Amino acid sequence: MDNSVKLAMLGRICIATQLDEGHHIAIRKHNEEVDRNRHILSKIIDAVTFCGAFELALRGHDESDTSENPGIFLGLIDHMASIDRDLEVHLENATVFKGTSKTVQNELLDCMLSVLRDRILEEVKQLDYIAIQADETTDTCTHCQLVLVLRYIDGHNNIQERFFEFIALPNATADTIATALLERLSTILPARQERTLIAQAYDGAAVMRGATGGVQRKVQDVYGSAYYVHCCVHQLNLIMQQATSHIPKIRQFFSDIGVFSTFFHKSFKRTAVLDEVVAHRLPGASTTRWNFHSRALNTVYEHKDELVKCFQTIRDRGDFDAISKREAGGLYENVGR
Repeated sequence: MDNSVKLAMLGRICIATQLDEGHHIAIRKHNEEVDRNRHILSKIIDAVTFCGAFELALRGHDESDTSENPGIFLGLIDHMASIDRDLEVHLENATVFKGTSKTVQNELLDCMLSVLRDRILEEVKQLDYIAIQADETTDTCTHCQLVLVLRYIDGHNNIQERFFEFIALPNATADTIATALLERLSTILPARQERTLIAQAYDGAAVMRGATGGVQRKVQDVYGSAYYVHCCVHQLNLIMQQATSHIPKIRQFFSDIGVFSTFFHKSFKRTAVLDEVVAHRLPGASTTRWNFHSRALNTVYEHKDELVKCFQTIRDRGDFDAISKREAGGLYENVGR
């Protein structure tokens, strides 16, 4: 019987799978190396996630080994290495993959975005209704892009608002924005379920809200149930601006509030005095965000006495130019009133 079994199994079992002590040692070392690499990569991912969660820049101006300020990401990695022996050894001895380069950071961010998109798309497939929000803007390099946000009620009856992506645009015309938006919606929404999209929200720009040639009209021609809803935040800002612009004293008041921030932003020397005397920066005003006016007003009110002293210091010091002294004197009078 033993011989029959051996004959039947002859040639069917790989030699590598035999109970060989050397083979088992190699497998164990390989598994330990994989676990160690996963542990190190998880720490790098944790650092990237931390910076993203608190909207911190990953890269510093000088990331060389001799830099005193290499950036937040590398600072976190060094801190974790000080309390994690495996990560410390990896950073000291790595020759092929260290994991701290900007290329690795970008690849990790792309992987995270891909995972989140897949998760969002899986949720969307189960939905009966969905709404979108979009807005055209420019990045720091003045490249035009479209921000796309999805709003829906998930399986636990919770309202979700998910940022989906930035869509690059060659220009900001209604045709270009609508084409890019429709192309992306065709990949997000389930096939032949046009009625799933029930709302589209944009700001009050004519390109977006145009009833005949705007983006909302072009989207509704394809998705008939996608009714246009004006962004409520923009509506509130417009109402407040229109209401205050017809009252001369209030219009002048908020105009003067914006001057405080502008005065200091124009000069590093003035800002140095502000940091020394007031120890608090002044937020700028905005023509489209009413809460920016509120922040600026509260800051000026809370630090009124310090600002008076700051303007007086600039006016009285001999190392400031005549323009700075004259503007500081005018602002000194405004704060006093």
